Amino acid sequence: MALPSQSEFLRPILEIASNQSKELRYPDFRDELILMLKLSSADMQEKTPSGALRVEKHIRYCIYQLNKARLLTTEKRGCYQITPEGHQFLQYHKGALDQAQLNLLGTGVPPQSPDAMNMNDVSPDEQIEIIHEQLQIKLADELLESVKRTSPDRFEQLVIELLVKIGYGKGERVGGSGDGGIDGIITQDRLGFKKVYVQAKRWDSTQIGEPEIRNFSGSLDPHGASRGVFITTSLFSATARQTAAAAQLNNKNIKLIDGKELARLMIEYEVGVITKMVYKIGEIDENYFSDL
Repeated sequence: MALPSQSEFLRPILEIASNQSKELRYPDFRDELILMLKLSSADMQEKTPSGALRVEKHIRYCIYQLNKARLLTTEKRGCYQITPEGHQFLQYHKGALDQAQLNLLGTGVPPQSPDAMNMNDVSPDEQIEIIHEQLQIKLADELLESVKRTSPDRFEQLVIELLVKIGYGKGERVGGSGDGGIDGIITQDRLGFKKVYVQAKRWDSTQIGEPEIRNFSGSLDPHGASRGVFITTSLFSATARQTAAAAQLNNKNIKLIDGKELARLMIEYEVGVITKMVYKIGEIDENYFSDL
């Protein structure tokens, strides 16, 4: 299971605070979230491109957002409690808590632009990480919208380019009429014995369901294949993911990549993305001064 997105931490954090009469620190939220969201050890070790733990960044920034929206309050450095407004929000608003709601609840300053008054608990290094994360989220959203506007043929080629950059092997696009549900083939060895078959769906809002995964799994059989990657700009339903997992019983390994992960991978491997600017941040070399 992939680590939930940053916004998916917002409501659970607020609910954790609502169930406690004492002040909570970051470790308190983290330990409760592990249980509430069923986070695995792999989830907890996932890192950002800069090397920071992604889950830590998610939690700390969500606490900051909730504090800025006056749903959490802090009277002592690093300690948080739910506010009466926070209790009221949980009572009258069901479902996920998103960024748009926070913008309306807050002071009018977008949470994407942290200010010193509300970030006293965050070090300068952490502030950079927070801002970088927000820029990455914005870039991912814009990138996915751009991908959705491409033609189906261009999307299939984009997917092959991405898989090659990731390191799957040599790629070939084979999509078209009569493709049997296969849009590309990745050859992982020089003699072509190990192949990964690819299907790419450039869908906007409709979820990929169980039938599409079942059909893709069946399309591997004529090729005697056991490995496939299904990539979409949309989402996968729960039954679609269950179908992919169940395929392992038939010795098939089907990897699902939804729109959110697709955008993240494109940013990480620089497909359709260029580096705009680089900041160089120094720190003291303690070894240099060790003999002084």
